[in-house]
Amino acid sequence: MAVFSQKKNPEMTTPGQAPAATSSQSSLVGKTLLVKGDIFSEDEVLIEGRIQGKITVKNRVVIGRDGVVEAEIDAREVVIKGKVTGNVRGSQRVEIVPAGILHGNILAPRVVIADSGIFEGNIEMRSREEKGKAGEEKASANHPQGNEAANSQKPPHK
Repeated sequence: MAVFSQKKNPEMTTPGQAPAATSSQSSLVGKTLLVKGDIFSEDEVLIEGRIQGKITVKNRVVIGRDGVVEAEIDAREVVIKGKVTGNVRGSQRVEIVPAGILHGNILAPRVVIADSGIFEGNIEMRSREEKGKAGEEKASANHPQGNEAANSQKPPHK
């Protein structure tokens, strides 16, 4: 009986209500929508329509099964279930699910490509921090500091 009484609570039965702990929202590009231009968002974006341009999102981008994207994508996480033509940069992860298609390059520290996912391009799996470290290592190799320290401690002439 107690289980049925909980269903009468209007806060629990409101359809489509997001949990109170979730602070971010998501934006939807519907199946019949065509967007030509740049998209910027701090929240998650779900694309079921068509996008031509550039997508820059601080959170997650999901290209739905009906989504067709001809754009450069830059986001924290990118999940491809539809078709994407363009380079994809994920600061944390890029995933191509079984029905997903990507024609372009991937730059992300983690990449997941399902068995029947289609990918044509190159993958660079280094985080931004690692790129900075690699640049520092090249610079230090070109300018060895060990010799400078040895040369600076020469005994004075008498």
